[in-house]
Amino acid sequence: LQVLWAKPEATVAEVNAALKPERDLAYTTVATMLRKMEARGLVSHREDGRSFLYRARVNAEQIGQGMADHMVEKLFD
Repeated sequence: LQVLWAKPEATVAEVNAALKPERDLAYTTVATMLRKMEARGLVSHREDGRSFLYRARVNAEQIGQGMADHMVEKLFD
């Protein structure tokens, strides 16, 4: 998501290239991660020719609040 927060839209290849310095992930791994994030409502995509352009549907504040809520729920469950 950090890559998509930095750019309005990005292809799988662009996300993969941005992650390359920190993590050497396969293209297919990045594509799978983006599809899973889309299923959870975190990102969306649109088609541009033969490419999918992904964009974040949530901002960093929403993610932080969701994680905090989840942790409190688990602690007191």
